[in-house]
Amino acid sequence: MLITDKLLLSYQRCNLRAFLDTCGDWKQLDPPSDFLLKLIRDSATYQQQVLAGETYQQPSYPKGDWEAGAAATLSLMQQGADRIYRGVLIQGEWGKTNGTPTSLVGIDSQYLSDTRGLPQTSVHPASSTLHSSNITLVSRPHLLIKQPGQSKFGDWSYVTADIWLSKRPKLDYQIIAAFHAQILAAVQGKIPDSAWLMLRKKGFWQVNLDQRTPQMLEILDNCIQMIENRDKPEVFISRQKCNLCGWYTICHAEAESIKHLSLLPGVTAGRYARLKNLEITDVEALAGASSELLAEYPEFPDRVAFDVVRQAQSHLLNQPLLREEGRRKKEEGRHDTDFDTDTGIKNREERRSENSEKLNSSEIVPDIVDNILNEIAVEEVKIRENKPAAPAKPAPILRSKPIPYSQSIFLPIAPIELYFDIEAEPEMNLDYLHGVLVVDRYNKTEEFHGFLAESAAEEGAIWEEFLELMWAYPIAPIFHFCDYEVKTFKRLAKLYQTPAYLWKPVLKRFVDIHKQVTQQAVVPVESYALKPIARWLGFDWRDAKANGAQCVCWYDDWLKTGDRSILEAIVRYNEDDCRATYVVKDWLTNFLLNQKP
Repeated sequence: MLITDKLLLSYQRCNLRAFLDTCGDWKQLDPPSDFLLKLIRDSATYQQQVLAGETYQQPSYPKGDWEAGAAATLSLMQQGADRIYRGVLIQGEWGKTNGTPTSLVGIDSQYLSDTRGLPQTSVHPASSTLHSSNITLVSRPHLLIKQPGQSKFGDWSYVTADIWLSKRPKLDYQIIAAFHAQILAAVQGKIPDSAWLMLRKKGFWQVNLDQRTPQMLEILDNCIQMIENRDKPEVFISRQKCNLCGWYTICHAEAESIKHLSLLPGVTAGRYARLKNLEITDVEALAGASSELLAEYPEFPDRVAFDVVRQAQSHLLNQPLLREEGRRKKEEGRHDTDFDTDTGIKNREERRSENSEKLNSSEIVPDIVDNILNEIAVEEVKIRENKPAAPAKPAPILRSKPIPYSQSIFLPIAPIELYFDIEAEPEMNLDYLHGVLVVDRYNKTEEFHGFLAESAAEEGAIWEEFLELMWAYPIAPIFHFCDYEVKTFKRLAKLYQTPAYLWKPVLKRFVDIHKQVTQQAVVPVESYALKPIARWLGFDWRDAKANGAQCVCWYDDWLKTGDRSILEAIVRYNEDDCRATYVVKDWLTNFLLNQKP
């Protein structure tokens, strides 16, 4: 059995992913997205930038032939090379018992023919679990760095350093560093004095091997046991971790087929484990659960218990609920168990609920690159044919006469409303598109304005053009989805030294529709991001591939190619985001007005 550092990294992030990497049908893998490919390229570029001032040697061997790679790396170590880039370290017969060895399996088994001829010195900590299979560990640290100290090579030894785009030393990176150190100890006959991470801004960061090695050994043994026993983990959809995984489609389909609780916003892995202990394992059971009972457990602080129960009720009924009822019932001492899970009928007192689910900004965690774009929300994209040019219209407001937004007890309903969305390239720290949909309710007109910077040098100009439009409608509310627009508005005002009187009054007109939805309604969706809510309402984007991450790739392509059709696709997507916000806002307005006594 072959266990690589890549497999162990996947196992830490998702047990099921590591299992499928090893035992799954690779024909079912999703093709890599453009954004994932960009991250891989960016990671490689960053490594080369770090190494630009270094003198290093790299072992030469046929791609995927780890045995040849280990032999070439060993030769460089014996020669005393100062720096070795992407060397291969192998430790065979890990934790072997007297059982019959099995044939090699694993994510890279097709490349490894035999490891018996490799010179090695085994170093097995006493805590390691014994396994019946012939376990071979393969490690590929980014750098092997020579330093003084006795080893089997002479009066020098090596330590490892991994180059990550991350700004912080994530635990899974530290565990991999301990894995490198374990195998390096076997290869050089000496336990390394240290292991390092090379991080953005922080530079070299030393891993505490005394602390991380025992943790690594436990994780490693659990991973081996899972693969040895062909023990497939339970599916769990975590949008932060699953977005760019190649197994997402089949995992999501499996979760949908069994209506897994992880598809409910607010059901985290920790909360799901608690629910399983309480034998609450499906939507119906959760919808009928006692919020007061759940609130006794630390996984459900504050009003989270009410939130997840109400979310289950919304999904079970397939209808939106008003948020406030959950809080009211808690204050009045009523219980959620009055909800009839068999008939789906609720008491009148239970028509309103609350939900604090936040937008799931994706933390993108592909297997060989780090998340460098935390501010990019990667929405789930269902493959569809491109739509006609005219996007869907929102439902008409139930109350035709506009309500001055300063007097509205629900959401502002004004004669003229502005819907605002930004597209950005985070690596360049560039906000290159300000899209604004101007909705004139009296004249029944809609006009989209796209202020586009075709290069970084034009960012200041489009900022000024955007402000001019805002002041053309000096009292119109400005609707947006999530807080990125507010943060960016403040940043640009400071960056371009905009006088306070030109931007502070504008800022007061911003209304966050995401905040309004999550504070006032519970909706039967998987995520409170814009796309799931708008699609639930029947709106769809004209380009099937379009999302925020794809636009990052498109803008990079524009800068490289000058193809104006790429810019047109970005602007089209941005306009659809504005229109989707319009649809969600009008739906929420209708919903709240309809709930008014």
